[in-house]
Amino acid sequence: MSASWPGAEEWLARLVGFPTVAGGPNLDLVTHVQDALDGLGVPASLGYDPTGTKADLLFTLGRQDGPGVLLSAHSDVVPVAGQAWASDPFTLVERDGRLIGRGACDMKGFIACVLAKVPAMQAAALHWPIHMAISYDEELGCKGAPALVERLRAELHDLPAGCIVGEPTGMHLVDAHKGKGGWRCTVIGRAGHSALTHQGVNAVIAAAELIQHIQGLHRHCREAGPFEEGFEPPHTTASVGRIEGGGQLNIIPERCEFAFEFRTLPGQRPAEWLARVEDYARRQMLPGMRAIAPEASVSFSELISYPGLAPAPDGPFRRLVAELTEPGDVGKVAYGTDGGVIAKAGIPTLICGPGDMSVAHKPNEHVTQAQLVRCQDFLDGLIAASIRGVPLQPD
Repeated sequence: MSASWPGAEEWLARLVGFPTVAGGPNLDLVTHVQDALDGLGVPASLGYDPTGTKADLLFTLGRQDGPGVLLSAHSDVVPVAGQAWASDPFTLVERDGRLIGRGACDMKGFIACVLAKVPAMQAAALHWPIHMAISYDEELGCKGAPALVERLRAELHDLPAGCIVGEPTGMHLVDAHKGKGGWRCTVIGRAGHSALTHQGVNAVIAAAELIQHIQGLHRHCREAGPFEEGFEPPHTTASVGRIEGGGQLNIIPERCEFAFEFRTLPGQRPAEWLARVEDYARRQMLPGMRAIAPEASVSFSELISYPGLAPAPDGPFRRLVAELTEPGDVGKVAYGTDGGVIAKAGIPTLICGPGDMSVAHKPNEHVTQAQLVRCQDFLDGLIAASIRGVPLQPD
């Protein structure tokens, strides 16, 4: 390692210092990384979003051709507003072996470990390339991942033989996660005096009926499945997270809005569940509503959508990652990652990174120093495998 090149903890301190809250700019972070890599002679390219205020970053170590391994991470973090932190969330603090700061666990710790290993990758005679991709707006529903995948297709000589998404798993192997769709439903009825309910259409009551239908779909999944062991819970779920409607008690509410989601097992499309809700509204609710108020409506707008991640097929890439990660059962998680989008592009994808997701998104989020060391050991193993020319694909 270069004597002047930062180690993982110093890189983590730098990365945490950039308040890259999801939805906001991240250019300070990615250009800082790009400039540092340029100082080593490692070219890194940026792919800007339509606003020009954020960008993903992509660079390659080793040969430029051949199917290698993609290391994937997101630069954005969740907000800190309203959380009781013991220290400045955007200044890394060490306390009893814990490195505390927003994003330290989810997932700047992984980025820091990869960056710390760049000189070692650069000096090694890699048989296959190691790519690093840093995305934006993952916390808003993997919104930056599709553009990143298009860049992979356009800029890499060959698509990677496999991808490792460095979300915090305690360095255990995770091979699947649920998909998610979230929508806002707007119900429009007709206002009126609450003493004359027959003359109006109560949007709050109509919304409540539709919410009960959504809850019924959830109960059906819970009781009848399908089920997939390893997930907690092992079935598709539905939830309503917010509702707003009505005003004064003696006025029939004209408008009500609520937000709901489905978290789906891999292989299911969230849009299929939305279609069931739309069908119920169209067939069971709107005829009665419009018999009184022809202007009544029920409409839906998408808030978030990303695909689930199905287990990568057994093969050389999966076996290599399994050898390098912590021993034990392969896990499945209910939260989403960029991995579902990457896998949809035909790149076998697995999840493994430092930290414990149970502390992510919370005050005093942290990653342990021991986990950073373990992640760097994992990366050393990946480098060694490339030097040896360990196959990544079946013959």
